[in-house]
Amino acid sequence: MTAKRFIVLLCSLFLVSTAIAQNDGAFHVGRMRFKSMRVDWVDSVMSTLSLRQKVAQLMVVRVPLKLTDTKAAEFSQTMNVYGVGGVCFFAGTAQRQVELTRLFQSQAHIPLLVCLDAEWGLGMRLTDSYSFPRNAVFGRLSPTSDSIVYRLGEEIGRQCRQLGVHINFAPVVDINSNPKNPVIGTRSFGTDREKVSRLGIMYAKGLQSQGVMAVAKHFPGHGDTDADSHLQLPVINHTRQYVDTIDLYPFRRLINAGVGGVMVAHLQVNAYDKHYPSSLSPTIVDSLLRNAMNFKGLIITDGLDMKGVTNGYKDGQAELLALLAGNDMLLLPPNVPQAIDVITLAAESDSKVKDMVENHCRNILKAKQQLIGTNGIDFSKIVVPDESATLRSNDIVADLNIAIDKRIDSVAMAGIKAKAYPGCQIVVMHKGRMILSKSYGQLSYDADADSVNNETVYDLASLTKVTATTLAMMKLVDGGRVKLDDKLSRYLPYLKGTDKENITIRQTMSHIAGFKAFDSYWHVSNNRDTIFNLIATSKLNAARKYLYSDLGFILLGDLVEKVTGLPLDMYVERHFYQPMGLNSTSFLPVEHGIDIERIAPTEVDNNRGLIRGEVHDPNAYALGGVSGHAGLFSTAEEVAKLMQMLLNGGEYGGRRYLSQSVIDTFTTRHYVNLGNRRALGFDKVGLKLSESYTAAPEASQASYGHTGFTGTMVWVDPDKELVYVFLSNRVHPSASPNRLSKMNIRTIIHGLIYNNLNTK
Repeated sequence: MTAKRFIVLLCSLFLVSTAIAQNDGAFHVGRMRFKSMRVDWVDSVMSTLSLRQKVAQLMVVRVPLKLTDTKAAEFSQTMNVYGVGGVCFFAGTAQRQVELTRLFQSQAHIPLLVCLDAEWGLGMRLTDSYSFPRNAVFGRLSPTSDSIVYRLGEEIGRQCRQLGVHINFAPVVDINSNPKNPVIGTRSFGTDREKVSRLGIMYAKGLQSQGVMAVAKHFPGHGDTDADSHLQLPVINHTRQYVDTIDLYPFRRLINAGVGGVMVAHLQVNAYDKHYPSSLSPTIVDSLLRNAMNFKGLIITDGLDMKGVTNGYKDGQAELLALLAGNDMLLLPPNVPQAIDVITLAAESDSKVKDMVENHCRNILKAKQQLIGTNGIDFSKIVVPDESATLRSNDIVADLNIAIDKRIDSVAMAGIKAKAYPGCQIVVMHKGRMILSKSYGQLSYDADADSVNNETVYDLASLTKVTATTLAMMKLVDGGRVKLDDKLSRYLPYLKGTDKENITIRQTMSHIAGFKAFDSYWHVSNNRDTIFNLIATSKLNAARKYLYSDLGFILLGDLVEKVTGLPLDMYVERHFYQPMGLNSTSFLPVEHGIDIERIAPTEVDNNRGLIRGEVHDPNAYALGGVSGHAGLFSTAEEVAKLMQMLLNGGEYGGRRYLSQSVIDTFTTRHYVNLGNRRALGFDKVGLKLSESYTAAPEASQASYGHTGFTGTMVWVDPDKELVYVFLSNRVHPSASPNRLSKMNIRTIIHGLIYNNLNTK
């Protein structure tokens, strides 16, 4: 049989309709979905190309390793002779790739699509570039930390774009269902189809946000194989139902999310095609991927130089069959001129093959128009990623390590096992991103108690001082309505004529006014005015040394009402919680519509019974549930957002709440000369390294925070741009003994967070 007759026979056997490659021209690049673009540039280029050149545009060729300048020039010239559509780099340094990319693009008649197989970053291929952990590590993230994978894709995309790369052959969305798989393994996000899909979408969105096409691979699913398609053709004997339900699921999800490309693997999927590998099968590429799954982007073969196809198809057969199957991009043909010859001959012999070449070439050019543009290559933008790329990458890995640190889980669960608390929430925000939000345990020790989740609401106890009263005082100082050195008695007339008449706001907020720590006013009265008068007539600490006191903050809560005409709860709701969208943060939570089933119970009191949905602190309860020292309820995520607003310099969600100057004032110590570590409202780390404090030893002197009696803590570190929140109901069912404090759990977890941030 002559070569020509052989080609014609192949065409008759494997030819599919010209509808294979017809689509609306809307590749899903950039921010996931682009509308159809003008095709005048595409038409103009198409009109200049010969049939042979159109075939060549479908080819992406391998850049040889260790090219000298002379060999690089020869390679570039050869590519131009053929007119190939793109190149794929596999090794070297970033600097050398920049040099070669500039050379190749400067000599190309039509801009080249530059491709890279950089699943875990440029370092997968380039010796001087950053390597992220494999996908399997990111697969350990909980759903609340998925944004880390988006940032992974975003950063890899940013670095690819700087390097002049347009297509990254990632992410791998194979489900790692076979432990004997020699080629997928840790490249997969895991064994669960939902997780693989979710993280694959995040990676693709991040990558494409930088204008780099993401490519989901290896279609229709390489996860359950025990052979490496680089060396042989793996065989999959699952039923169609299994393949459709498991293997195809992530691809379907990514296609619906707008992934730009899909790479078809070299697999023998017998449920769909017993005769041809998936990459060469019209049933799998055209009928399944293009039509049944309605994929509109670029379809790319896996490397055609892999033995999964070369063992059975030689002399340009694989390239022709790949075209006939419906692939747009023919990746790494082992013999480029031969492949061009075979396809061109087939197209010259059959108009349907010619039409397919036309359609696939048009798809390639549309991708170039969208990924490169029509104004030529800006060589000044093809650069080696700088040190900032490494810093951003380190941040991503640090956040990943925090989010998956099993030691944090272990410490949190150890507290539950020791009955330091029945359950807890932990939230970590780093550089404005919520990287960890996890819940542990149950609401109580009852066997049938509900599990804690991220919507569980806790009694914040003394965190109220910084999440309500201090915020209110910041707002009043910021607006010039009060001054820190104003006397409390200026606003609270019942203090006049008492030994508290000259106490200032600054002294009160620093716990250096001389108030005693607390008193059992709930035994005497539940009338607010009576309790305020009892505080007014209480004995001051004569030495006026630092002593943490609830009493001063009870008075500050009343001061807010006297100045603004609004009770403390209404004032902070109006100026902070409501505009910030904090729907689970309030005093008197049940009255504010928070389901009592969401609220963690606190102590079983001899008089009040099981306390749930009402403030635990007895003085705050006697004051009606609203007080400057206690009474606020919230979730860890919403507390973290309040603290992030402070870390942002008073802004959140595009709205300004406080000035940076007032935040600086309130988070700075004012009485260091008196040995007082406290700021205004906020606690600080110890003045000496030997001094014990709640925050981890690694916390900076700029950091600030607070703890609460019910088992709560918040800490903010501006130096690390870090927010840490721990909420629990450690007082359930009894406030004693305080195992949470004895086990130092909050501090240990805080230290683990720093440990991860400091590990590069």
